[in-house]
Amino acid sequence: MRTMVIGGTGLLGYHSVNHLLANGHDVTVLSLPPKPEGMFPDSVGIELGNLGEMSDSDLEAVMAGHDWLVFAAGTDPPPMPKDELEPFLESINVTMTRRSLAGARAAGVSRAVVLGSYFAYFDRIWPSLRIAERLPYVGSRLRQTQAAFDLITDDFGVVALELPYIWGTMPNRSPQWEELIGTLRGDGGPIHCAPGGTMMTSVVHIAEAVLGGLERGVSGHRYPIGDQNVTWAELIAKIANLDGVEREVVTVGHAQLRAAARETAQQLEAAGLDVGIRPVPYVDIQCANTFFDPEPSRIALGLTSGGLDDAIREQVEMLPN
Repeated sequence: MRTMVIGGTGLLGYHSVNHLLANGHDVTVLSLPPKPEGMFPDSVGIELGNLGEMSDSDLEAVMAGHDWLVFAAGTDPPPMPKDELEPFLESINVTMTRRSLAGARAAGVSRAVVLGSYFAYFDRIWPSLRIAERLPYVGSRLRQTQAAFDLITDDFGVVALELPYIWGTMPNRSPQWEELIGTLRGDGGPIHCAPGGTMMTSVVHIAEAVLGGLERGVSGHRYPIGDQNVTWAELIAKIANLDGVEREVVTVGHAQLRAAARETAQQLEAAGLDVGIRPVPYVDIQCANTFFDPEPSRIALGLTSGGLDDAIREQVEMLPN
């Protein structure tokens, strides 16, 4: 199939492009200028354009001739002025998704996969935490999925992938876990962490899930994707072991973490800034076990398993000690 990937120059899009190619599909990437030279094989088509500036007719035209669409362009931005954050999230995560999928549907694309967040899954199963209400980023991801599903017809199917914390690398990009790895290599003192844990996976399985969603996913279905449930203490131990260092891990209680989060929130407030994952409500999630059984989605989409330690090792080895 001929597949358009929006967000193809990011970590998830990059690996999805290469996995689609390896499985015999033709791929076009819609990218912001300048052209990403040398990132992909010559067989990958590159269309340059800014989604925020393209008209509906431009979007339809760039989608013409494609069978599938992968939307991997969502974001959780750094701190922004309070009055700008939520409009920005709405623009990138919701409006751009809606317009891109509408253009794809009008152009005759038959299937689309939208990459979202596993926080949406926990918002559904833990309603008492009011995750989407308290975390603007999560709220935008819920609206993103709904906007995509509102476009489903008999001729246009949409699948949502709900993604956890991800490990992986790509050429000429710093590892996204660089700050954590640097902290572990710090002064040799104890490392403090929350008592909970999270589902994690390698980017390899995200790429597999993208193709599985296009080939096998049920339209209108949300698939939580993951590979291994890991406590924060176990993650720190994994990284330290791969890095050949020994660090004491101290688990910090909810009350202490919440007090530290309040200080951060006050600093943001004083600076007139806001963030998509607000520090105080995030403590409730950080201290919980955001675990789930990955097997149903693995079976449904035909995913492999394993490789998390290898993906962590790749990032550790990318950073000079």
